Amino acid sequence: MQLVWSAATTVVVIALVALFATDTLRLPRGSGPRLAGPASALNGNARVVDGPLPEPRPLSPAQPLRLWIAGDSLAGSLGPSLGDMTAATGVVQPVYDSRVSSGLTTPGFFDWFAHASREVARLQPEAIVFVIGTNDANLEPSSPTWKDDYRRLVENMLSILVGSTPRPVYWVGAPIMKDTGLSAHVRDVNAVVQDVIAQHPEITYVDSYSLFSQADGTYSASLPDAGGNPVLVRAGDGIHFTPEGGDRLAAAVFKLLDARWHILQQAVPGAAKHVVQTKGSTQIPGTSRSPGSYRRSTGTSSTSRGVTTSTSAVSATSTPTTTTTHGPPSTSTPPSSTATTTSKGTTTTT
Repeated sequence: MQLVWSAATTVVVIALVALFATDTLRLPRGSGPRLAGPASALNGNARVVDGPLPEPRPLSPAQPLRLWIAGDSLAGSLGPSLGDMTAATGVVQPVYDSRVSSGLTTPGFFDWFAHASREVARLQPEAIVFVIGTNDANLEPSSPTWKDDYRRLVENMLSILVGSTPRPVYWVGAPIMKDTGLSAHVRDVNAVVQDVIAQHPEITYVDSYSLFSQADGTYSASLPDAGGNPVLVRAGDGIHFTPEGGDRLAAAVFKLLDARWHILQQAVPGAAKHVVQTKGSTQIPGTSRSPGSYRRSTGTSSTSRGVTTSTSAVSATSTPTTTTTHGPPSTSTPPSSTATTTSKGTTTTT
């Protein structure tokens, strides 16, 4: 049995390396490590203050990297894909939390500031991947000050995600949309986020807009994979990802995580973790992989380790709980969502 698990994990590592064959990421620049510091998130004036970033620690199955993947409905695609990729290594414990229709501008529907404050305190993540923005782009700016207002919301959110003990945050920007009008608003929202992150060199921004655009910068539902074969990466609504789209974004984010923690070098055969889905998470049907299907599709295992829905902590030193919220109101078409990653003030174009 041990030999089977060893072979399975070895194959997933090889598969992940293959996903990186097209080097579409520019890794962060800069000299000394800097990251945001603590601030109150709910007073409207929170600021992200640069501070020292801890050196990456060794990873092991007993002490895995605590990874929190959170955001709107696009996190429902990214979470299972990135969760499966990282969990297969045995040295990362992923937890994902997706909330359909959510954004920073609608705390009355879902309050990310309050929710993230609780979850960060409970899970004590060492790295956070946060996907947000498309639903904010859906709101037509009604005030000439909307950019300044949104800047403050981003600063507030980053102050929570970074926390009092600086941790790497990967902010995934909203991808290109099929609707050109929505895409224009997405670019505006992404520009504000990138401007904020540019002031904080150790926060990583993942440019999913470029990652999901064609070479000429236009939208396409299908894009070439590493072998040049067309793959359907966007859902029929022109907003959400397919499971393969989730894999595409996950591979880009994994590369960033691996560059810092050397995950592949420390992978342990046969020690795959469970992917934990936060209770209360909501998803768009058909936009995410079923438990363990990424590993099966890459031939890494004949058996799925599965997705565990749990309110328990992944940290060995705490037992956090999760907040259950109501799902989004039903709509005739799937609500929009976002996905981005940021790091060290440098835009990583995937």
